[in-house]
Amino acid sequence: MIAQTTALVTGPLAARAERAVEEVAARLTRPERVESVTRRAETRIEAAYGIPVWHPLSLGAGLPGPALLYGELARSDQTYRPVAHRHISRAVQALPKPAGTGLFNGPAALLAAAQTCAGSFDDYKSLRAALAQWLATVQLRRLKAARRPDSRAVKEPGEYDLITGLSGTTRLLLDSAADAAENAADVRMAMTGSLEYLVGLARPIEVHGRQVPGWWLPAESLLTEQERGHYPDGFFDTGMAHGIAGVMAVLCSALAYGYEVPGQLSAINCMAEWLSHWAKPRSPKAGWPDRVALLEQITDELRPRSAVQTGWCYGTPGVAAALYRAGALLNRPPWCEQAVAVLRVDLARAQTQWGLDGPTICHGYAGFLQTTARVASHSADADLIEGCRRITAAVLAEADAETPFLFPHVVRSNSLDMPPERADRAGLLEGAAGVACVLLDVTRGPQSDPVGRSWDRCFGLA
Repeated sequence: MIAQTTALVTGPLAARAERAVEEVAARLTRPERVESVTRRAETRIEAAYGIPVWHPLSLGAGLPGPALLYGELARSDQTYRPVAHRHISRAVQALPKPAGTGLFNGPAALLAAAQTCAGSFDDYKSLRAALAQWLATVQLRRLKAARRPDSRAVKEPGEYDLITGLSGTTRLLLDSAADAAENAADVRMAMTGSLEYLVGLARPIEVHGRQVPGWWLPAESLLTEQERGHYPDGFFDTGMAHGIAGVMAVLCSALAYGYEVPGQLSAINCMAEWLSHWAKPRSPKAGWPDRVALLEQITDELRPRSAVQTGWCYGTPGVAAALYRAGALLNRPPWCEQAVAVLRVDLARAQTQWGLDGPTICHGYAGFLQTTARVASHSADADLIEGCRRITAAVLAEADAETPFLFPHVVRSNSLDMPPERADRAGLLEGAAGVACVLLDVTRGPQSDPVGRSWDRCFGLA
């Protein structure tokens, strides 16, 4: 897709959004305060929900998120560069500690922030080179473990997803391979191997005597007993965060960079056709199911769903954005038209039917806004543009000046007996920095970058 920089939100609403961005930026300037505020809530949230809150190298709630926000702000105001540097420097101190290997938790999260904050000044060359080498080494090791001669079926939870899996880190390797400071031999090898792995997911596999898409997740790879009970034969994940939409988005990003391995176009076509098939744009519950059970795939019939989500992680917006990108890159207008049509259905619903929790990106209003904005800015669809204004108002309505970071994250337990909890988080996925990044984009237009290192590439949107 051709980058567009036109503001989708203007006038008094844009002025309110700009003030909110400035306020968030003012509240996140000190990384020590970000950490102390988040840690104060950690014990309570962990005790109530069993969900870890603070990790300095997390894009969910840690320091790379604010760094990315200041990196974006610095594109037009260089006074934010030293603020970004404070967050980068403090995050570096956490590198020797054990950390995750995915995009959203660990050294890769810091690499994402350093790449964006490098800007036109090409800062952090040594840090970026070291992190890119680390990522390439880990990626090659993970690819070796994922290539099983006995079966192509996925065995590990999150093996290919955008958050913890190989597609999210592949997206960063695209940035590294395009950058002189980061482009080492291992980086290129890991990037090429990663693309080959992701393409391989499109090859069908045999399950119970039937040919099915290769991204099938068997029951033993599922994380919870509840999932395994609900999907005893496994399922196919549609979503952007954990499913095939995120994989397809990364393959599209590679094409946009000019990187292509054998079978890549066919793989994108396979994934897009599958997603297109499972959308129900004219249904009262239009959109994509979070998951397609094995029996549903075999019988080609979905069982009734009780709810429709409109989040970035799962639901129409994330999948629609990925399908639109594939349609634009492969010149398949029906996919683009379908993505726009399903988003229109979501926007026509009452806000109470969106099924969103709070202002943040993952499963909140900001995620709905950014995905819709990406499609709206390229399609110029009047309904989607108006929808962006409506969602922006919903985001701003969630602002709470009494909270430390202005936009609190809503934590929803898996237990129906526990009410939602408001948490003070500063990160990108589940915090105020992510909300501010979204508001910044819709009021100024997404900013082009010489090598495409916009903050929302971490979400499969660039």
